[in-house]
Amino acid sequence: MPAAPRVAALALGLVLAVFITDLNLPLGVAAAVPYTFAVLLALRVPVPWFAPAIAALCGVLTVAKLHLHPERGTTEYWKVLVNRALALFSIGMTLFLGVLRRRAEDARRRAEEETREHLAALAHLDRLHSAGQLATGLAHEVNQPLAAIGLQAEVAVRLAAETAHGPALAACLEEIAAQSHRAGEIVNSLRRMTARGHPAPAALDVNEVVVGAVRVVEWEARRAGAAVSVQLKEPLPPVWGDRVQLEQVVFNLLMNAVQAVTEQAGPRDVRVETGAAADVVIVTVRDNGPGLGDDDPDRVFERFYTTKPGGMGVGLSISRAVVEGHGGKLWAANDPAGGAVFSFHLPADQRN
Repeated sequence: MPAAPRVAALALGLVLAVFITDLNLPLGVAAAVPYTFAVLLALRVPVPWFAPAIAALCGVLTVAKLHLHPERGTTEYWKVLVNRALALFSIGMTLFLGVLRRRAEDARRRAEEETREHLAALAHLDRLHSAGQLATGLAHEVNQPLAAIGLQAEVAVRLAAETAHGPALAACLEEIAAQSHRAGEIVNSLRRMTARGHPAPAALDVNEVVVGAVRVVEWEARRAGAAVSVQLKEPLPPVWGDRVQLEQVVFNLLMNAVQAVTEQAGPRDVRVETGAAADVVIVTVRDNGPGLGDDDPDRVFERFYTTKPGGMGVGLSISRAVVEGHGGKLWAANDPAGGAVFSFHLPADQRN
C-alpha cells in the first residue's frame, strides 16, 4: 500500500478510535483533544482538501458527543462546554499551523528549485563566455588535424597506385583515423560545454571528466607556453553527478591556472591530479604562478571578484556552487613552493 493512502487510512482509523473512546468516557474528560493527532497525520497526505476534511469531521464528532451522551453526574455543564470549546480550538489551531507550515515548505522547495535553475542559467552563460574565449584557438586546433587528414589522404591516394607500398598506405590510413578522432573529440568537448539543458546526473569516472577538460584547454596552454601535466589515479571509485557541470569546474580551474602562469618568467607549469581517500574523490590543480596573494584565499570565490582584465568574476563562485551542489567541497590555498593550489572533493557513489 502506498505511503499516502496508508497515512490517510491511519488518520481515519484514529478518528474512529478517539470517537469511540470519547463516547465511553464522562463529558468532563477531555477525550476529544487526541483528535489533533489525527489532523497532524492528515497533514502528511499530499491532498489539499484531506486535512481540512479530517479537521471538520473531528469538530463535528466533538460537538456530537454533547447530544449522544447527555450529561451525567455532578459535572457542571459550563465546564463541559469549555472542555469542548478547547478541543475545537486545538483542532482548528493544529490545522491552521499545519497548513502554514506546509505552505512554507512548498515555498522553500520552489525557492530551492528556482535557485538551481538560476545557477544552471548562470553556469551556462559562463560556459558561453569561456567558449567565446576559446573559439579562435579551437578553430585553429581543429584545422590542424583536418589539414593532417587531407595531407595523409593525398599520400594514401598516391600509394594506392603502388601495391608495393601496402604497409605505408596502412600507416597513412591509421593516421587519418587518429586525426579525425582527435578533431571529433575537440568538437564534442566544446559542444558539451556550450550545451544548455537540465542536469543529467549519472555515475561518472572523474578521470574521464578531467581528460575532457584538459583536451579543451590544451590549445590555450600551448599559446601561453604552459605545460599541462596530468597525473591520474587508477582506478577511482565513481561519483554521482552531471558530467557537463563537473567538466566545467575542472576547465575553470585549469584556465585560471594557465592564465596565472602566462606572465611567469621561466617554466610555466600546470598540473592536475586525481586521487581518492575516505570515500571521496579528490581533484587538485596546481600552478607555479604568483599565487593568491596575502589576502584570504577564499576571497577568490566571491561572486564578481576578479583580478583579470575582462574577467567576469563568476567562474570560481559558480564552480564552488556546482561542487557543493554535488555534496563536495572546493577550496584554494597558496603552495609553499610557489603558486596556487585549487582542490575539490566529491563523495564516492555508494549506489553499487
